Amino acid sequence: MKMKKITNLLLAGVLVGSMALTGCGSKGSTEDAAATPAEGTEATAELPTVTFTHGYYHDESEWAPAAEMRRIYDEFAEAHKDEFNFVVKADQGGAEGIYNTALNDLSSGEFYDIADFGGWDITEAAASAGAIMDLKPYLDADADLKAGVGICYDQNLTEDGKIYSVREQVEGVGFWYNQALFEQAGATTPNQWTSWKDFDVAVDKLVEAGISPYSLNAGWPTNILAAGYAQRDEASREFYANGKNVESFNDESFLGTMAFLQDNVLAKIDAAHFGPGGDDDNQYMDDFTSGDSAMLFNGVWATGDFVDCEAGIENLKPAVFPTDDGKKAGLLSGGCGFVVSDSLSDEQKAICVEFIKYMTSPEIASRIVENGIGMVPSTTVNYDEAAAKVESTEGKLLVEACRTLQSADVQVLGWGNTFGDMEGEIQNKYAGLKEGSKTPQQLVEELDQIKAAE
Repeated sequence: MKMKKITNLLLAGVLVGSMALTGCGSKGSTEDAAATPAEGTEATAELPTVTFTHGYYHDESEWAPAAEMRRIYDEFAEAHKDEFNFVVKADQGGAEGIYNTALNDLSSGEFYDIADFGGWDITEAAASAGAIMDLKPYLDADADLKAGVGICYDQNLTEDGKIYSVREQVEGVGFWYNQALFEQAGATTPNQWTSWKDFDVAVDKLVEAGISPYSLNAGWPTNILAAGYAQRDEASREFYANGKNVESFNDESFLGTMAFLQDNVLAKIDAAHFGPGGDDDNQYMDDFTSGDSAMLFNGVWATGDFVDCEAGIENLKPAVFPTDDGKKAGLLSGGCGFVVSDSLSDEQKAICVEFIKYMTSPEIASRIVENGIGMVPSTTVNYDEAAAKVESTEGKLLVEACRTLQSADVQVLGWGNTFGDMEGEIQNKYAGLKEGSKTPQQLVEELDQIKAAE
């Protein structure tokens, strides 16, 4: 990839304005003497140095995408070795370890030069401490960079107009369906649905044919379906968008979502297809890959579990949610990713911005998708070209799932990102809805009591 020289970066930095130093120390800079440069490079003392910390420590045999991400990082360092030292460090604690270290170091005024937090949200704590840099001026000054971060621009925009973090990957979630089971039941497949009534009709046809329409549990997969249904019209989308800031759950749109779960979803499956939830409850996934259920509410990464599955990977297709006003909806959660210290020099900040631009460029975005690493926020990926470069069936399926989600008219944060700490409280009510021991009205009254006690 052709990259700008550091002199051009400094000029761009001047154009968007100099960032004020806060007095916080830079964790990467203070450890540069002991840090190890990217493989094949040697740190040059007279050149500016930036240390990048990430969580892709895994051995290639353990998780091949991690090795590919390290190669991507190292190629950036190698390409710029005559301009600056870009020191790449893998944290064996992963993104969670990076997050915990940052929390501890903030109290002493330390912070990483630049780190990838992989979804662990450090921004509120770090911004409150004046430790991290606002990226918005750089995004506003560079259309290519803004296109590369995609939905992260709007999702990470704070109330005071700052953007402290963007990511090169997003958590892309819609759902999957088994085309063979739909055809067996004579049901219209999800790619043809134009409303939630189509969902109801298809589910009833599957049930009549003796096919479980889906498996769920009191957690993740039910949250996904609830979030999808919550995009059905403008009023519901407006309530959902308020998320953590809603004053009361006693709202017609939220009540409608809970009633839909109780009457149109949970009532259509037996107890064997509804688990208790929790990290170890993966029966909903096993039911889908074995061919025992027709729909799976999960993200694009599920393709890794489809290889050689009993259901037949050739039968499994990605889909996004219908709405009742002619749109398609998907869940795309960027969250906290790259965060840059505000105590760096303007020269070092320019290096960090150039790295973020590299990581969100069309070339690297395509590479992330093509190598099965995940979904990207970039709106510039050519999915036809990406699919042509992938040989495996599961790889092509991942590309198609990413394309499908990226084309959704409505792209919103997932259930947990939207409702924050209340996510767990809502989940706790699903079993009551399933058993019939709780009505939607009772559910929202209990949620409001919990919220009032916060």
